[in-house]
Amino acid sequence: MTACSDPASEGVLTIDVNRSDFKVDIPAAGELEASNSTTVNVPMGLRGPQSLAWIMDNFSTVKAGDVVARMDGTRESFRLEMEELDYDRLGLDSQIQSQKDRTIDKTLTTDTKLTAQEQELAERFFSEDERVYTKIDIIDQMRNQDYLEAKMDFYGWGLSQHGSQAEAEQELIKLKQQGHKAKINRFSSNLKQMEIVAPHDGLFVAQPGWNGALPVPGDMMWSGMAIGLLPDTSKMQAKLYVLESEALGLAIGKPVTLYLDAYPELALSGTLTQLDALAKAKEQDSPVNYFEITVSLDKTMVEIMQPGRQINAMVHALDLEDVITVPNQALFQKSGEYWVYLKTSAGFKKQSVTLGNRSLNRTVITAGLKQGDTIALTTPPKRNRV
Repeated sequence: MTACSDPASEGVLTIDVNRSDFKVDIPAAGELEASNSTTVNVPMGLRGPQSLAWIMDNFSTVKAGDVVARMDGTRESFRLEMEELDYDRLGLDSQIQSQKDRTIDKTLTTDTKLTAQEQELAERFFSEDERVYTKIDIIDQMRNQDYLEAKMDFYGWGLSQHGSQAEAEQELIKLKQQGHKAKINRFSSNLKQMEIVAPHDGLFVAQPGWNGALPVPGDMMWSGMAIGLLPDTSKMQAKLYVLESEALGLAIGKPVTLYLDAYPELALSGTLTQLDALAKAKEQDSPVNYFEITVSLDKTMVEIMQPGRQINAMVHALDLEDVITVPNQALFQKSGEYWVYLKTSAGFKKQSVTLGNRSLNRTVITAGLKQGDTIALTTPPKRNRV
């Protein structure tokens, strides 16, 4: 039996080369979405972060003007009341200050009149006649006139200074009121925009946030943030994900066959129209990366195709007829040169080949092999090579 065995292939796994069709189908999974949708955003005029108090159930039918989400206005109402209270308090301060200023002004005016009268009397009855007054009395009268004159100057200065000071204090109160008024207007505007309404009729579809989670009551929202979509369900497309390790051969324009999870026997057709340039994780902190692709459906069946419905698909990356293919494990390469070990009567010889399209497990050979050849699946021992 040993003499009759084939020593050239002893202990070496081999495979016969044949011509056949070569197809590469790439699995993908995802969900349906509308080709055209209107984004429902938090109003642009809403200032500061707001807490979401309520949001409509996902996939609910809405009419134009219906409320789809509502923010919690408790904090804004409290802030508005506090600002209005401070504004009113400043108004009272302004009134008190005005009354105080009028009182001071009246007092200074009265004192000025009385001093003027005293000054007039002092000047009328002033005399330097030493026959009537002693020198000491005359000196006292002169000093009294100087005092009254200084007193008049003081009251005149007080009236002018008090007017400027009173005006400055009132201006300061007005400036503080303007600051509170601006906040009152802002909080009032926020309270008027706490409800988010649908711009037109449609089906409300909640929009996931940056972390992939759908918005729920208690989430913080900012101006312009998207919370949902109103899709046009008359024209649907599929958003699918392909594992990065299986994406070889993906390209725009490839045909796709799709199956709804709810209708696994119904085959749908479409075309790959969009392909991400880089693979990324679908979930935060996930080590698995996917390419996101968009598939345009050839036909939209409105009665069964709703946004969010799960779908599985096969992207037909390659479909060649009557070609020679070999398992990838039978190929060897170094410095850009590829070869296989071709079985001959004398043993296995190194046969250079030219590669064509490739899949994860097979490769098309465009030159170097013919139908009926036998090649090794592993590296033959040196005793079996020629």
